[in-house]
Amino acid sequence: MESAGRHGDGTAASATPTDSVVDRIQEAEGLVERSLADLRELDGLPVSEHVARFDAVHDALTDALNRADELLSGPSSSGS
Repeated sequence: MESAGRHGDGTAASATPTDSVVDRIQEAEGLVERSLADLRELDGLPVSEHVARFDAVHDALTDALNRADELLSGPSSSGS
């Protein structure tokens, strides 16, 4: 019954951290998906713009990996 809803006294408190983790995972997955889409668009860009696109994709993927690392290491390593 706990997973059926969020309106109980105990489930609302326990659902919030889980929702936060799920949201953060979805954000990281979104970064990866957008990065892949950006790479698929390379054919339509002049070669002179490829390096900037690669740099942007690299930054986005680094951000996604950092988010994943934070999720795996837990709240104790973040300090907040």
